[in-house]
Amino acid sequence: MAEEKKKSKIDLKARLGKTAIGGAPGAAVPLPVPGPQPGSGPPPDMNAGPIGVPSPHPSARPPMPSVGGIAPPPGISPGIPLPPFAPAPRPVIQTPPPKPTAAAQTIKVEVGEEVEQERRKASKKTALYAGLAAIVGIGVGFAIGGAKERGDRGKLAVDGAAALAKDVKAANEKMVELKEKLDAGRTALEGKKFPTQLVAELGGINVPFDATNLEGKQIGGLPGRVMRQVLAYTTAVQDLNKTKDSLKNVLSAAQAPVEKSWKEQEEPVVNFSVVFRRDGDKTLAELVPNKAPFPFGKDWPAKYTVTRLERTQQGLRPAEKEAARWTKGDIVGGDLQALPVDPQSVAGLTSEQMVFRLASAMADIRKTLDGNKDNPVEETPGLIKEGDDLANELRKLSLAR
Repeated sequence: MAEEKKKSKIDLKARLGKTAIGGAPGAAVPLPVPGPQPGSGPPPDMNAGPIGVPSPHPSARPPMPSVGGIAPPPGISPGIPLPPFAPAPRPVIQTPPPKPTAAAQTIKVEVGEEVEQERRKASKKTALYAGLAAIVGIGVGFAIGGAKERGDRGKLAVDGAAALAKDVKAANEKMVELKEKLDAGRTALEGKKFPTQLVAELGGINVPFDATNLEGKQIGGLPGRVMRQVLAYTTAVQDLNKTKDSLKNVLSAAQAPVEKSWKEQEEPVVNFSVVFRRDGDKTLAELVPNKAPFPFGKDWPAKYTVTRLERTQQGLRPAEKEAARWTKGDIVGGDLQALPVDPQSVAGLTSEQMVFRLASAMADIRKTLDGNKDNPVEETPGLIKEGDDLANELRKLSLAR
């Protein structure tokens, strides 16, 4: 009987969970599992958990009484009735959720920074995509604008070609007029009639084409072949105008001596004389002009004035000297002596030579205009033909509207 009472006390402690809580080895009774189970009653202590939970409804099945303090067989967990000395259950108080700890707040902040970083990344991506879209838009705009600009330049080049064609045509018309006047002047010279009218006409004729005609014509948009033609034509016309002006100046200066020479061919006069001087053991002759030419077919004067060059500190200078016409004796002794010169022998140095040079200058200008047709090896088309070809090319381009 004593053994049974002792055993009953031990089993009661085990049932109250003291052996399991104390961690004594050899405990045979497991802790009851919260929650209703078939055939079990309410848990022994309602305040064991940290949060109050309403007590579950009692099982419909009444707990099995223990008989003699003997534990039920394994696999069966009958409810343990509260002993009479157990404290009364406390009322359940609903407590507010605990405030987040510093660690939780730190985690929240860190998570917020990550979110902000992601937002910033997303904003950067959005800005990048917007920038790329803008660049693409600008590129498309440039492409469209470039195409439009090229189209505008092409239209300006076409309009410039049409304007240049008109300018070249006007220049060619003026060159044809110049050629006709040069032909008339050369014919007059060959007939020993000075082309006085040509001097005035050359001053009024100017081929109206130079670098200013290229301004605003967009010649950079012309084909390379036509571009070279335009530049070559411009240079040639400018050179032609310079040559024409030079011819005008020469004609103006040559008119008086040429007309005098032609008149003297009918009534020759002595314009030059020869004087002699001794230079060491040598005798030299000088050709000097007579200050007052005298008729060749009449009596010659015994003395007349000539113009000869003398050496001075400032160099050679003309000086008028009175000379005696030589008749006999020592030609270099005594006073200065002079011999009249036959006018025919010096004609080439005066009017004839000057007329030849004037006619050659006119022929050169005409060859520039009409080209060289005399020598097949050096044949050239001429500036008028080049202008016609250029005008045709420009006219074709102007039709490509």
